[in-house]
This record gives sequence, C-alpha cells and structure tokens, in this order.
Amino acid sequence: MSPPLLLIRSLLVRVPPRAWLWAFLAAIAGDLAAIAAGFDEARWVTKPALTLLLLGYLIVSVSPGRRLPRLLGAGLVLACAADIALLVEGTPAFLTGMALFGLMQIAYIAVFAKLGALETLRRRWVVPACYLAFWLGANVVLWPRLEGLAIPVAVYSLLLVSMGAAASGLGLVSGLGGLLFVVSDLVLGMGVAGFDLPGEGFAVMSTYAAAQLLLVVGAVARLQAAPVATRVEA
Repeated sequence: MSPPLLLIRSLLVRVPPRAWLWAFLAAIAGDLAAIAAGFDEARWVTKPALTLLLLGYLIVSVSPGRRLPRLLGAGLVLACAADIALLVEGTPAFLTGMALFGLMQIAYIAVFAKLGALETLRRRWVVPACYLAFWLGANVVLWPRLEGLAIPVAVYSLLLVSMGAAASGLGLVSGLGGLLFVVSDLVLGMGVAGFDLPGEGFAVMSTYAAAQLLLVVGAVARLQAAPVATRVEA
C-alpha cells in the first residue's frame, strides 16, 4: 500500500468499525426522511454517504494490502457513483447508473467466488436455479413494458441475480443481503416499467441500504475468518 493510502487508513482507523455502522444507519435514516419529505437536495449528501460509510467500515475492519478487500471496496465506489447517477433525471443517467451497478455486481461476484461461494453453491444448486427462474419470469413480465430499456435491463438483471446467488454461498447474512438487493431492483424496475407502486422510493432505498449493509458485513466476516494462507493470497 502506498504511503498516501497508509496515511488515509491511519486516520480512518481512529474511528472504530461499529461507529462507521452507526453512521451508516444515521445516513439511511436521513435519506429515507428526505424521501418522505420530498427534500431531494439533501439526497445528494445522504445517498452517496451510504456506500462511502460502508467503505470506511471495510477499510478499518480488514488488514491493509489485500486484494479481495480492495476489489470489494472498488465495488462500493462503483455503487456510490451509480447512486449519484440515479439522482439525475432522464434515460442517459439511468443507463449510466445501471452500467455502474452492473460493474459493481461483477466485482461482488468475483469477491464472493474467491471467498468460497461457488463451492457451496455446487452443493446447493437449487438456489441459483431459483434465481435464474426468477430472472426469466421477471423479464418475461417486464419486457413488453420496458421498450428500449428491455435489453439493458435483462443484461443487468442477469448480473444481479448472479450476485444474489453467489452471496447466498457465503451464509445467511450475505444471502439475505443479496436477496434484498434483488427485491430493491425489482421494485425499481417495476416502477420504470410503469407499474404504480405506492411508496416506491422508500421501498427501493430501504431494501437497497439493508442489502449493501448485509453484503459488506457478511463479506467482512468471511475475510476476517479466512485462514492465514488465504489472507496472504487475498
């Protein structure tokens, strides 16, 4: 790790991991309050803060210089950029946000696979099979309503369910996080497809925030529990 990054980490570690999680909970409470009040300007602060605070939690929770935490951190940075893009109205911003989240899903899948998720899923093949069946059914229903967005949504949602399945291979916490991420994006996708869902914004953000929290906490727990040899490689 370069000296500037070591300096940044030395400052961040002065804040204990639990404090980062409490700050995350405060940020999501603020974001949900902003949604309820229609205070969109505040969300330029509260929404990106979510993944940045989880990034801080990740940095102070694992030893420096390891490849997998860096990849997970890159996924969080991509998610932060996607969250900002989706604050902008219009189709180009939506496609940008979806592309950034797609890259985040790839990063997460790579991390979960390296942590042993695929070995678990070989014994529990029914989980990815259910996710694949859900992906197919959801796209069949939404495809006619999405028009020009149908193909990008189909590609992204395949990455999404792949991440959800991979997360389930890490255990209950990460598995629930992956499931909530799928639920969040399903609600968002139904809104884009023209379904009138009361409380859509509140439902999307609450499930999304819970998903990111559980995914990161679950992955950090696996990273901390990894054998010494695996830690060196990671």
